[in-house]
Amino acid sequence: MQKFVVSKGHDAFAYYETVIEADTPEQARHLAQSDNYEGEWFATGYVQEFDDFEIDEHGGVRPLEDGETIEAVRNIAVTAKERDAVLAGLRLLQIALANEGIHPALRSILTNDGAHAGLDLVGIDTLCEHANV
Repeated sequence: MQKFVVSKGHDAFAYYETVIEADTPEQARHLAQSDNYEGEWFATGYVQEFDDFEIDEHGGVRPLEDGETIEAVRNIAVTAKERDAVLAGLRLLQIALANEGIHPALRSILTNDGAHAGLDLVGIDTLCEHANV
């Protein structure tokens, strides 16, 4: 029997924060809701999903390709400092892999105790590019 990949979209709220100088919470809320507010909004990484979903009638179903696997994507929210630390760690891992000097404990983390091959040098480079947006 053929296998299919089915995609669905959830209704959700994505939350953002900004910093506003005001005398009261009410004044801060009023300023943030104003059309004149030009401050920067920062994504908090918090998303609230609801049970209502919809399967796209045009592109929501496709055949699963031979050898293709579907994995859940995990989103993590990090500050700029945390992102920079993650990028530095990824670059160190990349150097260790290139020099074939990776510690067994790190290889275990990289491969989830051998559950998969782990990222190669190109995969780490791609991940760094995605994280450095």
